[in-house]
Amino acid sequence: MVKDKNIIYPAMAQKFSLLINEPLKPYTSFRVGGPADLLALPKTIGELKNLLGYASEHEIPVTLLGGGTNVLISDKGIRGLVIITTHLKSGIRIKDSNPEKCFVFAEAGERLSTACRFATDHSLSGLEFAAGIPGTLGGAIAMNAGTKSKDMAGIVADLMVLDPKTLVLQTIERKNLGFSYRHLEISGIIVAANFGLTPANQAKIEQTFKQNLLLKKTTQPVSAASAGCFFKNPVKGMPAGELIEKSGLKGMRINDAMVSELHANYLVNAGNATCEDILALKTRIEDTVFNTFKIKLETEVRVEGE
Repeated sequence: MVKDKNIIYPAMAQKFSLLINEPLKPYTSFRVGGPADLLALPKTIGELKNLLGYASEHEIPVTLLGGGTNVLISDKGIRGLVIITTHLKSGIRIKDSNPEKCFVFAEAGERLSTACRFATDHSLSGLEFAAGIPGTLGGAIAMNAGTKSKDMAGIVADLMVLDPKTLVLQTIERKNLGFSYRHLEISGIIVAANFGLTPANQAKIEQTFKQNLLLKKTTQPVSAASAGCFFKNPVKGMPAGELIEKSGLKGMRINDAMVSELHANYLVNAGNATCEDILALKTRIEDTVFNTFKIKLETEVRVEGE
């Protein structure tokens, strides 16, 4: 509990040049969300440490966001300090290589699309599956982003992780990371990663990347304001999108929150949807799918805020 936020919040804002009561809509792909009490965009791990240390000392709650592509922010916003990691990047570079494997280093704020371009330019295979997946590397790792056949767990060699309490950095090898479907069990903050990619023919990598990107653009509403696939696919049986479509929900809307006509597992903001609208649509979908198929859908998108 913050002892006196009317004094501490302005003091922190001045000390770290933070934004006060900053609307979060522009920082999310859903284009939804109320304000953050305080908003920080650190450029270095040192800046991140200083922010966390000050917040801990003054008992200010902290919420971390990456590219905002897999999150839904409440209409009232987020209390305390919001740290967005999109500026936490120092350039992608090759750390080590041999004829069979090349290890590439990148910080958490790098865009996944930038990493894909780097891999293609350097004739490195392994990231083709990520064509068209939005967001940052840190976010992609944290949610183990991927497709039906491949995901981030398959290319991560190790992670640099910051303990938010002790502010100690440690490197965690792949064998000690708890990846699962669209999830990584981890207590610290991902600040950087090494990826193991395979040297291959550049033209073939480019072709595969373009094919994957074209498939995504023709089957998913990539230009719409959304958070990607809203529900996780059940372990068995039909995927979530098919369950929603066969429940007759394609095109359903509550105000400006709508089930995409192109891919039923995408909930889109068709104009001025609120978080409340999207959550109401989510509940309608869950109830209808359960009543139709007796399957309980689980959300893939994080909901943050009060």
